[in-house]
Amino acid sequence: MVNSIKTTIRWLITKEDGAKRYTTRRFEIQPGGKIGVHDHPEEHHIYILEGKGIIIDDKGNEIEGENGDVLYVPPNEPHGYRNDGPTPFTFLCVIPYL
Repeated sequence: MVNSIKTTIRWLITKEDGAKRYTTRRFEIQPGGKIGVHDHPEEHHIYILEGKGIIIDDKGNEIEGENGDVLYVPPNEPHGYRNDGPTPFTFLCVIPYL
């Protein structure tokens, strides 16, 4: 699912920090990297910090997101991310604990 050579995930705020309901992660997808289409029961709140990326679903739909854009991914919604650009695609992702 995650191309670990071109994608890094840094856990910024977790239960170990005292967060009781949500965790915050920072993703960086290098040029040519991707996170394949997947789904799970948690909703996502995405805030793009830098670069441009393609958000994809299981039906072949694609939308481009860039610096400053926000995205809500509902629970169980198939989704993935791809970086076709020349610079890193970096975003924050907030998800609830289940």
